[in-house]
Amino acid sequence: PLKNQRSINARDDYWYDYFLQDPPSATGNWHIEQSFWAKEWRNHGTCSENFFNQYDYFDLAERLMFRFDLKSILFNPVNPIPLSWPTVSDVMSAISSVTKVRPELRCRYYENGNMLVEVALCFDILGDRVINCPRPGFVFC
Repeated sequence: PLKNQRSINARDDYWYDYFLQDPPSATGNWHIEQSFWAKEWRNHGTCSENFFNQYDYFDLAERLMFRFDLKSILFNPVNPIPLSWPTVSDVMSAISSVTKVRPELRCRYYENGNMLVEVALCFDILGDRVINCPRPGFVFC
């Protein structure tokens, strides 16, 4: 899916993983990066093979990721969420007020509490419309 060093480095810049201090491309372990993207294709992309080849699937995923600026939504000074301990409802409401759909929040247990680690927005199969995510809205939060 990410066939060259430049695309791997670009991915690390915009798809930052706070749990992974040094991404595989920073340490020269590109095979780890490739195995991750291969797994993502197997788990998520193959259901869209009738519409997208592997390259187009990941290109669309990247473009959809930038459709909404979640960081700006969550840290909007005009309509801020309560910090430092926002509730799941606070985060869901902030995102839904802009996207007009229900996102999926994924949390992980961390130091005596849950920490938000991922926000998923769901799209129709062609990536044309943002839609409500099918899960109840949060996982382990």
